[in-house]
Amino acid sequence: MHKVIAIFFLCMCSIGFVYANTDDSDVGFVSRKIKQLAELLPMQQLPDCDTIVAVPQVIKNKSLIFTYNDRNEISHIGLSLFSDATKFLLDPSICNFLERYLLELVLQEDNRAVERKLAEYHITLLFDGKPFGSSNLLSLGNILEQMDMPVKFSLRHQDKRAEASWRFGRHTLNMSFPLYRELIDGTDKKESDDNVYHQLQTAVFDSVTVTDEPVDGKNLQPLKEGRIWVSKGEVFLVQPLSSDRYYVKSGSNYRPVFQKEYPEYSANNLFLTYRNGKNKSLLITHRKYGRFTPEITIPLLNFLQCFSDEFVTYCHTGHNSKGELETIVVFSHTKLNYIHLLRVAIDEQQLFAANPVLKADFYSNIPQQYIRTLLQ
Repeated sequence: MHKVIAIFFLCMCSIGFVYANTDDSDVGFVSRKIKQLAELLPMQQLPDCDTIVAVPQVIKNKSLIFTYNDRNEISHIGLSLFSDATKFLLDPSICNFLERYLLELVLQEDNRAVERKLAEYHITLLFDGKPFGSSNLLSLGNILEQMDMPVKFSLRHQDKRAEASWRFGRHTLNMSFPLYRELIDGTDKKESDDNVYHQLQTAVFDSVTVTDEPVDGKNLQPLKEGRIWVSKGEVFLVQPLSSDRYYVKSGSNYRPVFQKEYPEYSANNLFLTYRNGKNKSLLITHRKYGRFTPEITIPLLNFLQCFSDEFVTYCHTGHNSKGELETIVVFSHTKLNYIHLLRVAIDEQQLFAANPVLKADFYSNIPQQYIRTLLQ
């Protein structure tokens, strides 16, 4: 079933042409895709800060947006189609993809080249209900130039695809596209791993304040003769990897299990709840692309917060061949078909120590179908 996320009136703005005083050779890019896009632009120099600029040689009546990240790299180039507020309400990654990809199409030499680019990424583009192609009298740039206010925009998701729709005047433009990380983020495995590692480095110094949601006893099921209660979650691909959380009753309330009598439940809860994560740290070996394995120490709650918004967390704890507790934590992206996986070997005594540092291997940006192999 299609789910309408939001409909907004979008303001397309144009401002004066802005050039940087810095030579382009000094400009860094977050990905090869962004660099290739920049090289196609008819600009003598690129802006050196977050900017919206008019480039009429590319498209009239629209502007281009340039965004930098905290490493002073250009992280986004595209047609300026959404305000920051609209991106936040919809989905920043998908909005940036639409801006970037439409610019890439506009920069193609003709409609046949646009058709090839659409086929390359399994994307369907309809103008007024008809497939866009070489038979069109208008170029995509001509169509987008007609997209004046008011513009009515909607974004729908269905399984592993999404559809963006613009309604302006008597016209409609619809784009149906697959939801996978490489397309939406525009990064390869190495670039994505580098971005995640930088995110962890930055998160080490964050001030984190997280709390667990209140638990309603009506939603709990008894285990262990009523001493342990479980809030049933979802199963992820294989049993018993799930988002189940475990509780004990304390007066009239319930608190997450974290006690020596129940080490497996306690280890699971450590990654699915926040109550017992304070003063605990992870020593992570990041298994990045190309067998590069940097290490980083990060407070547990800071690590969990990195993946609290766009991911669902699943856990399983058992004993490995050495008799140690081993917890598998999967962070599954809510829209795109990939996961991050954390494998933590835990000595039971260390688990309940005052300020433990838990050793873990971290595998980032993994396709979901690899989960069965990794868990063997």
